[in-house]
Amino acid sequence: LTEPLPLRPGEVTNSYHRLPVPPGPIAIYEFAADVVEKDADGNIVPVPLKDAYLHHHVVISEHEAHAKQKKHWWPMRPKKRLTASRGVGFGAGTESRGTPQKFYYPYAFTTVEGEDEFIANVHVINTRSMSSGDAHHCLECPCTSVDLFESNSTILGSVASRKTDGWDTCNNALVEEGNTACRPDTYYGGLLCCEDGEFCLDDYDNSSAHFDNDKASGPISTYYLRYTVRYADATKDNRPLYLASCCDASGNETMSGNIEYDIPQLCEEWDSLDEDGDDCIHEVSTIQSLHGSSDIAFGAGELNEDEEAREVELVYMVGHLHRGGIDMVATDANTGELICKSVPNYGTGNDIGNEKGYINGMSTCVFDPPRRMMTTDPIRVTSRYDARSAHTGVMG
Repeated sequence: LTEPLPLRPGEVTNSYHRLPVPPGPIAIYEFAADVVEKDADGNIVPVPLKDAYLHHHVVISEHEAHAKQKKHWWPMRPKKRLTASRGVGFGAGTESRGTPQKFYYPYAFTTVEGEDEFIANVHVINTRSMSSGDAHHCLECPCTSVDLFESNSTILGSVASRKTDGWDTCNNALVEEGNTACRPDTYYGGLLCCEDGEFCLDDYDNSSAHFDNDKASGPISTYYLRYTVRYADATKDNRPLYLASCCDASGNETMSGNIEYDIPQLCEEWDSLDEDGDDCIHEVSTIQSLHGSSDIAFGAGELNEDEEAREVELVYMVGHLHRGGIDMVATDANTGELICKSVPNYGTGNDIGNEKGYINGMSTCVFDPPRRMMTTDPIRVTSRYDARSAHTGVMG
């Protein structure tokens, strides 16, 4: 378990936690994570997604043995954690409980001698006791009065400056459509307004003029991220795994991407959704190479700085989507061949693992035997969302 995550109704945690792992070198073949709490008897019990929304968790290593990898980008790399040396292939959102990441021997994420911990960036929103309308609004991290100028409802300069990589990280398609996540004067919801200690709605923030004591009167809930690792001692036969530097549908071949973008409402909520048509579907499609916008191959620190490309084995892919997501598809940009289609599983009931309206899992693509590719091979990444209602801060 991580350290406790005590949250008031509507409160956000976006914090870092040390995850002890068995001393290395070990080979990790499976990683699973979910949000839990302790019941009155001290037993660890899972928490429904409608109570504690796991926006994301990202696992990194800060061990000095991986220091040469600090220059390499990977999706969701924490910008504020400058000591991060490499991404470990574990990270997901609400789908985490239903999508354990599994790798087959001899492929594994390996650690080195003396490496006995990872660091997890854990982003959870406490929506316990909220109405479904408030809860689903919270999940998209709307900017609140503490983030906005009162005069024109644009984000404060201090909020805009949280985007440390600047405001020119959206690809041309998103810029040309005027996507509201790409400019500070139109930004109205997403990661920048979902900082640690903030509240997802003004009604729950006692510093806001719109504070509603009746809504916010619930008790503090104390959550934990529970993580489960299946591992064995590392051997000389293990093939160490590394994260590819692509694929973010908001980026392109020279830019890693914006991480998030917004979905405009294209249809009325009562319109039918024809997944073979496009009237009510928002689609973003781009091309990136496996090594992303880097000009050198990703991977281990022993790579030569002038090594622009190398052949690698692709063993696993999975998409990450937010509420409203339809699918995420990767194809060979040269041939059109399908590489992977990752589809969300939406819950239909009330049981944990099947929460209605929430993404409970993502389908994965396992390549056995591995798919051999060059790190410079172009991949077309396509992300599709149901646009019968607007969404902020989605990923794909």
